[in-house]
Amino acid sequence: MKKVYKSFLIILGLSSILFIFSCAKQDEVTEMPISGKIPDEQADSIKVLSTSNNVIDYELTAVHYYKYYSTKQTFADTVYVTFFNTDGSVKSTLKCNKAEVNDANNSLTGIGDVVVVSDNGIMKAPLMVLDRNSNTLYAKQGVSLQRENNLLIGEEMESNLDLDRVEITKVSAQGKLEDEKINW
Repeated sequence: MKKVYKSFLIILGLSSILFIFSCAKQDEVTEMPISGKIPDEQADSIKVLSTSNNVIDYELTAVHYYKYYSTKQTFADTVYVTFFNTDGSVKSTLKCNKAEVNDANNSLTGIGDVVVVSDNGIMKAPLMVLDRNSNTLYAKQGVSLQRENNLLIGEEMESNLDLDRVEITKVSAQGKLEDEKINW
């Protein structure tokens, strides 16, 4: 009887250890942005500098980066982009959870908690498309623009990277309006 009891305790102990280790946090399985395709380039903790005529246009940092040559697409997670003026000063910054760069039409799509900051305000949206040919932002699925103590909320927005030329559809506003300071 003692032998059966001892065997039972050993099996119970091993089962407990196995159960504890099986419940431990598992490494996240990374899903490829294009299902079933392995990227041509893949990197973690990356910084990309884009230049024109020896002037930095922007600096992009990302936690994960996947590039596909055949579709001319790049995907990145946890993205932060700094855009520069020609004199080297910061024009604006953009951060988002995920980004998709389409080299075929020269666009960048920010997805999830998109925030654009410039001297002219802070824009927030769940989805934003940047046409890099014209440096025009298109915010979709709800957008807010804050300038000083004024807040504009709308459905969609079109603006430049400086956030100084803004068009918002279905807009509402919060703040104090003074006639001489209307600068929207």
